Amino acid sequence: MTTYDLGPTTLYAPCERLLHGKGVTCAIGAGEAEDWIRLDRRVHRATHDHASGGRTTASASRTRVGPWPVSTREIADWRRAPYWRENPDGSAAVSWSLPPTESEIALCLCHADPRVRAAALALDTAGQLPDSVLPLVLIRSADTDERVRTCARTVLDRVLGDAPAPVPPRLADLATLAALVATRRRYGTWARQAVLGRLDALPVTTLTHLLTHRDRQSRRAGLEAATLYGTPAMGQVWALAEQDHDEGVRELAVRTAIRLALACGRQTVLDDARTRFLAHLDNDPAYGLRLGTLATAVTTGFLRIDDLATLATTHRYRKIRRHACAAALAHPQAHTVLDRLLCARDTRVRAAAVGHLRRTGRGDELPRHLTDLSHTVRATACRHLRAHGHDPRTHYHNLCADPATVVPAAVLGLAEQGHPEDAALLHPLLHHPHARVRARALSALRMLRALPDDALPPFADDPDPGVRATALTALRHTPRLLRALLDSTRDDVRTRAETLLHRHLIQAPCRCRPPLPPPGRSPLAKLATAPAPAGSAEPARGPSELPPAFRRRT
Repeated sequence: MTTYDLGPTTLYAPCERLLHGKGVTCAIGAGEAEDWIRLDRRVHRATHDHASGGRTTASASRTRVGPWPVSTREIADWRRAPYWRENPDGSAAVSWSLPPTESEIALCLCHADPRVRAAALALDTAGQLPDSVLPLVLIRSADTDERVRTCARTVLDRVLGDAPAPVPPRLADLATLAALVATRRRYGTWARQAVLGRLDALPVTTLTHLLTHRDRQSRRAGLEAATLYGTPAMGQVWALAEQDHDEGVRELAVRTAIRLALACGRQTVLDDARTRFLAHLDNDPAYGLRLGTLATAVTTGFLRIDDLATLATTHRYRKIRRHACAAALAHPQAHTVLDRLLCARDTRVRAAAVGHLRRTGRGDELPRHLTDLSHTVRATACRHLRAHGHDPRTHYHNLCADPATVVPAAVLGLAEQGHPEDAALLHPLLHHPHARVRARALSALRMLRALPDDALPPFADDPDPGVRATALTALRHTPRLLRALLDSTRDDVRTRAETLLHRHLIQAPCRCRPPLPPPGRSPLAKLATAPAPAGSAEPARGPSELPPAFRRRT
């Protein structure tokens, strides 16, 4: 009778093929590192669910066999798997054949019961442990159970000591993956050192296999291995950082590339890595990932002070600008880029740079920033001037005393000091020849509550649109005065006044355009319900006589 081994099929998983009695070579073949770990995980889960009396994951799923889906319990019945059996005479042993078959040993090495795993490893003393299960022994050397872990390490030490040269490279992938990926194999460092210690370095083929694998955990393990062993794999690492679809893998790849570049120490490698990192900060779709990798680059000293200043002044994302600014100001050479930060377009960056002036011995430059366009920068300058023993109000008085040299920001800065008696200095500026000064003076007097609402309408007729807009904004809570502006000769004033009236639910007749039709009346409804003209003998039109655009679809 001719027998045939089961070939590759999507119907039977390797763990199910072992359960049907097939050998390890037939069940998993050559097997990649991921295949062995997947086999161990699936057998462990299936035997654990069966032993605990629960419903196995495999039996709960459905598998299509031919044209009809059937339960996978008909394909893989885990009640047939070996288990720890208590005998009536008080003894206990594993329920396997005597002697145990290769498939039974493989299943027992992955079993959820540590007693079963230990019994399978004990077969090594009798020479009954086949070479085909050596990858599973390596996985057991990182077992969470101390007894199993000790037995597996003893077996692996003996096998590796007597094995020919090709064996360690064959296990390098699995040793690296088992040590760096699985959280429950936190004892995998020993296996990695035992296998890779017999090699000169991490094989390039192992690293390439891990970095290019479709499994996310394998790629992460390859990145961690590249960091640990310093393997020159910058090109592959940057390829993952720029192209991988998984955000966690990209983040780890960028951090790995930074550490590899710093460990290399060559200037050309560092310059190329910095260029690619700056491109990553511009192009990566994950905003949080950019902030995380920027923090890593700053912590490790990967970015130079000029790079940080460039990010703080030119990057399009504000959090990156501000994080880079904080890192640049904390740098020992911050004084070399302080002038660039003081001219940044981001107000928070400028404010942080102004706050750093006193630390660098440039506190005498603080008054110059009292006229900054940003309130935040002005407030920072005032705070540090007070800490330095100077009153910013005196500086503002000097800046606003001469109408010929006054600047708009100084007018607002004086009002921000909060002294109502300064209004006497600001009132003459309402008629200043420069429109921006007039607009800021109007806002400043409103801040000091020194200009009543009744005095605002004349400014709505100012030649400058900025002054008119400032006056109308100040009148937004005064409907009586806004109604009076509906007769203004300026279109923008009438439109703005009407908008403010409608925004505050104030009904007022619109004199600049005809009234809008009442809501809720469609053209069809108005046409159908409109009465016929007096004296007209024309009967009311039915739906079929309506224009085509208004006919109801049947």
